[in-house]
Amino acid sequence: MRVDKSQLSVYMFSHDRFSKVEAQALRLHDELWLDTICFFRNSKEIYRRFDEWKNIDRFYFIPLKLSMTYCFGGHAIRMADGTLYLGTFIRNTLEHPELFTAPCPKCSRTLYPYAYNGSPMSGRVDLQARCECGWNDSMTVSGWQVRSNALRATQDQDRPRFSKFSDRLVPEATIKELLEWLHKRT
Repeated sequence: MRVDKSQLSVYMFSHDRFSKVEAQALRLHDELWLDTICFFRNSKEIYRRFDEWKNIDRFYFIPLKLSMTYCFGGHAIRMADGTLYLGTFIRNTLEHPELFTAPCPKCSRTLYPYAYNGSPMSGRVDLQARCECGWNDSMTVSGWQVRSNALRATQDQDRPRFSKFSDRLVPEATIKELLEWLHKRT
């Protein structure tokens, strides 16, 4: 994905919760962060159509730039190990709904997060999600350690599949490419 500086002003004036970080990512030419923001904006469709793309490694192993690190006293504790991939993140959420979903505080529909992070010290986890009713925020739940363990176990399960994928030297796709592929299928 090539960043066109002429798009910067367009992005800066879009009024959603990601516009500031998107403008910063554009300035830094951080394509991974821009792609992750694209996931944030399109997470509902990506979750909804998971079964269509989950067996395509190019899409399953799209890397996400999620800050899942808690720092204190000069030490960093990560909720996940290494790179977190789109398929691993989605599959983990769908396989552990009791841990990674929550009811919308506005309409009670199930929220599927596009990011989660928190504190191992307090046990707090922030699930960031958006709902069809318009709610778009984060919800605080407890149980950081059990969620971290579940996410790491899902990552461990995906390691052999990733190893086979990386051995084939197939380039990783982007969220934009996944969305284009999904739109062609409708």
